[in-house]
Amino acid sequence: MAMFQNSLPDLTKPPRPDGAEAPAVYIETYGCQMNTYDSQAIGGLLEGAGFRVVDNELAADAVLLNTCSVREHAEHKVISRVGELRHRRLEADLAPAIIGICGCMAERLGDDLRKGAKAVDLVVGVDNYDALPGLLRGLTGGGNAARPRGGAVTGHRHDAHYVAPPELYPTNNSHLVTIHKGCDYKCTYCIVPMTRGPQSEKAPEVIVEEIRSIVAQGGREVTLLGQNVTAYRCGDRLDFAGLLEMVAAIDGLERIRFLTGHPHDMHRHLMDTIGRLEKVCPWLHVPAQSGSDTVLRRMKRLYTAADYLDMVDYARRVIPGVSFSSDFIVGFPGETDADFRATLELVRRVQYDQIFSFKYSERPGVPAARLADDVPLEVKKSRLAELMAVQQEIWSAAADTLVGGLVTAVCEGPARRPAGAWRLRTANNRKVIVHGPEVAAGSSLEVRLTGWEGTTFFGESRAG
Repeated sequence: MAMFQNSLPDLTKPPRPDGAEAPAVYIETYGCQMNTYDSQAIGGLLEGAGFRVVDNELAADAVLLNTCSVREHAEHKVISRVGELRHRRLEADLAPAIIGICGCMAERLGDDLRKGAKAVDLVVGVDNYDALPGLLRGLTGGGNAARPRGGAVTGHRHDAHYVAPPELYPTNNSHLVTIHKGCDYKCTYCIVPMTRGPQSEKAPEVIVEEIRSIVAQGGREVTLLGQNVTAYRCGDRLDFAGLLEMVAAIDGLERIRFLTGHPHDMHRHLMDTIGRLEKVCPWLHVPAQSGSDTVLRRMKRLYTAADYLDMVDYARRVIPGVSFSSDFIVGFPGETDADFRATLELVRRVQYDQIFSFKYSERPGVPAARLADDVPLEVKKSRLAELMAVQQEIWSAAADTLVGGLVTAVCEGPARRPAGAWRLRTANNRKVIVHGPEVAAGSSLEVRLTGWEGTTFFGESRAG
């Protein structure tokens, strides 16, 4: 439900109103975990306002697409989806549904999304979800007024933070909890400062109360979310390390994960805190983006490759069992072959469990758009393939050494395949599939690893 800094709402869903069936809304999510959390918050907000949230687009009076703008392809996918939704309704001989675009794409494109052949009915940016009930009420025929055309509500508000209802997160046992929004670093390639706005912190007491509500509903694990969680700072009194201390003190909470960290904010006292707090999982997703100092300066990343490697080395000294994952961009403007080789060298030095790598693509309005996109597409493709091959070689060797060992892992739920298997995750974020009797989500098992495929291990439960 919507939450503003001066008040914490009731986090439980109210009963549905009696009488006529309330308008039904289907919410579809694209992009990162923060968008997943926002969709949960939107659902809670709408149910609190008397709407029904349904899991079938054809059963809905309104469809909301909660969107991502990090890459151009993500936006094209949403525009195509608008046409597909309308076509499916027509094929099913159903009245057209109200279609709205929310989130980052709404913030970037605004009222332009309400123009053209695939125009939508409403557009609501990331800080204005509290406008959705009123807009939808009018569009679905609520009240006595004639049905309006909808509208676009965008713009950043410092006071707008949202709290999702404390039900179990639907795909694993870890509840998502946003701790802040936006980012002040303005990396030259990144559209987040435009779509999510400046960094704004959710109050620590609100975060703690939200997590206590999750624990009261049976939750055992949370994942703290932000564009840059490690930059969290509430005035001069509390940084991210201090927030971890507060969250770790919550009775009944067993595990804490977080996404995403920035190398510039991985201070030694933060790594000391992570290593000392048993509830904080030893997995650091810290995007490097490049191993070349020249490219890092052009990206405005605020650290050097040597700084990054020093952070990794220190973390390995003070955080038992720590694993690393990262993001990389290849083919950034001006990237030479020597720059790319420096990236490969950094990847070899760190020995990541997993990397997420992408070809550079220009985003309108970001500072890097003023740079010449001078790395040919074929070169970008070749470098991306080589980077992925190097990572595969690194991971294959590391995974082979782990087979035969014992790990403790937490059940997230049934595996998609094979039938009768369960999906588990270790504290340092390694996925494990085991066969055996039903295991409750959140339960810990000791598992002997028997093999692996991709980034997933197979294992045998010692209890089984």
